[in-house]
Amino acid sequence: MRQVELLDLVVEPDEYKVYRVLGSDRQEIELPKLSFELLMYLIEHAGKVCTVEQITAAVWKNTIVSSETITQRITLLRKALDDDPKQPTYIESVRGRGYRLLIKPIESSAVTPKRFSFRVPVVVALLSIAFLFYWMLSKETQVSDTAATNTEVQASNPVELLIERGNYYFSTGQGDNTNRSIELFSEALKLEPNNQAALIGLSLALSKSVCRYNRPAELAMEAKQYALQALALNGSDSDKSKAQAAVAYAWDCLGSLDQALAAYMLSTELDAKNYASMGSAAHLLETKGELIQAYDLTVKAKQLQPNNHMADLQISRIFELLNFSSKAQLSYQELFVLYPDNVFINEAYPRFLYFQGRLTEAKSEFEKVLKRDIKRHEVFAYYAELVWLLEGKEKALPWFKAAAEVSPGTSYPHSLMQILNNQLTAQGAIKRLSDIEETVDRGDSWPINYIEASLIALWAVKDQNAALGYLQKAVQSGYLNSEYLALSPLFTALKERTEFYQLIDDINQRREKMHQEFLAAYPPPEV
Repeated sequence: MRQVELLDLVVEPDEYKVYRVLGSDRQEIELPKLSFELLMYLIEHAGKVCTVEQITAAVWKNTIVSSETITQRITLLRKALDDDPKQPTYIESVRGRGYRLLIKPIESSAVTPKRFSFRVPVVVALLSIAFLFYWMLSKETQVSDTAATNTEVQASNPVELLIERGNYYFSTGQGDNTNRSIELFSEALKLEPNNQAALIGLSLALSKSVCRYNRPAELAMEAKQYALQALALNGSDSDKSKAQAAVAYAWDCLGSLDQALAAYMLSTELDAKNYASMGSAAHLLETKGELIQAYDLTVKAKQLQPNNHMADLQISRIFELLNFSSKAQLSYQELFVLYPDNVFINEAYPRFLYFQGRLTEAKSEFEKVLKRDIKRHEVFAYYAELVWLLEGKEKALPWFKAAAEVSPGTSYPHSLMQILNNQLTAQGAIKRLSDIEETVDRGDSWPINYIEASLIALWAVKDQNAALGYLQKAVQSGYLNSEYLALSPLFTALKERTEFYQLIDDINQRREKMHQEFLAAYPPPEV
């Protein structure tokens, strides 16, 4: 009998039946005929976006139905499968395009449907038991060489399965699933402490939890150790490239820009097809103000993986800074519609509108992001500034507080909240400035450190000259956001100083120079 497995679901196409398998328990899920046929169509096109038109033609045949009918049927199917549309496990909505099945189906013809549940606590327990069973069997039973080889393959399956599921949850781009991937990789390492793939997976997941989901920075230190352990193991250049990329990502999340960039570049030297390392290196080059080099590397990454939305985002940002504003806006808009769950894309488009001085539009788009429940301190902080400019400082303060609360381990939003609420004394401010200088000396050379120091000097120490000095250091380290400096209410006190506008002119001249260098090397981007 034909079966299709989707995580903890077993689908029997010939019988029009769907079961959820929890350990030894097999529970049937009642699906109407249309819902079942819709599910089967998505299974047959797993991983691909299925448009409303395609679904209509395949499932409703010659019947004319509205897109609302499709939406309602998807809603019913999700409800039956217990699938959360905000954090989908099975069916993803691709805004403006259609729907996609996230799971890779596994087809089988087994008579008895034996399988593990993929609810994390259960799979960990069962796989551990399976491993112990095979180990005991190999100790207590005399077998031929061939049988022994088969036992070893079976014994490795639980680890491989844990790694496979860890990679799946890591790839979904959601905070809860990142935590699940950490649990799965950790369990794999309990069974095989020197499994290179599990070490790399755990390192990347821990770093991701810090960079994207505001977990404590100590986890990135832990991630670096796992990555270095993986790097020390024997393996192909491709394996070493992945391990080196994990080292780079940990440095990246710790703020060590130059060390991260060097590690990413080494990763690309080990494997010239590692597009992820290329893209990450390009992002750091852009942060350092090296836009042409960043563009070159991003284009190479996109050639290796054409369907790479993070490369598209990076190119959009480079076009923005090179003053190709129309092209940047079109790219940002498209990404904003297509990837509503990506935290970086959700910040980028409304931020672009803000920097362009389109304050009302920017505020409206940020409000869409807030409804998407994106937890990123930059989103709250930029929104707070827009509220301040449009409605007054007092109404903005709760949003600055929200920015600090969503990133408890990040200094910048906490400094903003404190200085705006007069909670940072001059003595405390001087201590904070000293801490920032020490952070930079330890290798955290991100320009945002100097922006934070400038605001502390301006608001808490009341020293405009020191604030201008820190801004100059930010520019020297690659800061190029001249529009933000000119618009932000945080820098209002400096807007009567000629040095402030000279600094903005310096940024604009540098960007114009790179604009001309780009045109000498590439055709202007089509709009």
